[in-house]
Amino acid sequence: MTTQTDKFQSMAAFGVHDKVLELVTPYLDGKKILVAGSGQGEFEQRLLSQSVDRELISSIDIDPSQFKIDALECGYCDLNTKAPFADKSIDIWLSIEVIEHLHNPQNLIDEAHRVLKDDGWLFITTPNVHSFDQKLRYMLSSEFYWFREKDFDGLGHIHPIFDWLFRRMIRNQFEIVTYDAPRFRFKILSKGPGIPVPFKSKLFADINVYMLRKVS
Repeated sequence: MTTQTDKFQSMAAFGVHDKVLELVTPYLDGKKILVAGSGQGEFEQRLLSQSVDRELISSIDIDPSQFKIDALECGYCDLNTKAPFADKSIDIWLSIEVIEHLHNPQNLIDEAHRVLKDDGWLFITTPNVHSFDQKLRYMLSSEFYWFREKDFDGLGHIHPIFDWLFRRMIRNQFEIVTYDAPRFRFKILSKGPGIPVPFKSKLFADINVYMLRKVS
């Protein structure tokens, strides 16, 4: 049986879209939403499946030609530069697996702060480099998984976003309301499915999912 998402080649890690949708759904009603870094539009399709009015959804990407949602338009934007939206014009900004691709990740935070309305919501996901798995990998190879040379060439991953760095980047602009991940599990060198753990810790997460509120 085919589904609405079958036409997409997902660019996000396992479960990331599901987790973000779970977190954002309570805040969608009547809100203006920006998906910044749309890719093919897989998350926009999920929003439409939640009966979000298409007039409330805006999409931007550095390569709009890959966008596959006929009911929506995707505009061009290099998120290293200024976003094409007025100050305080958006309620919810979502950047899913985007910030690690940017030469200037701080600009995404600054632009989200400019564009979001007061008390607006920012959702950001990025690979976690704080897990046991990642620490061991770096100790043995001086590389993080997802940020090897082949990941730069094949995926365009530039900057690992350390949690301490992320918190510094958002200082005086956003507060973290929720930290989560698609799954928490113990792994060794990213081999196999790992062992699920019953608590939320960056020591066991593949992907960091941040839900933030604009504070000033």
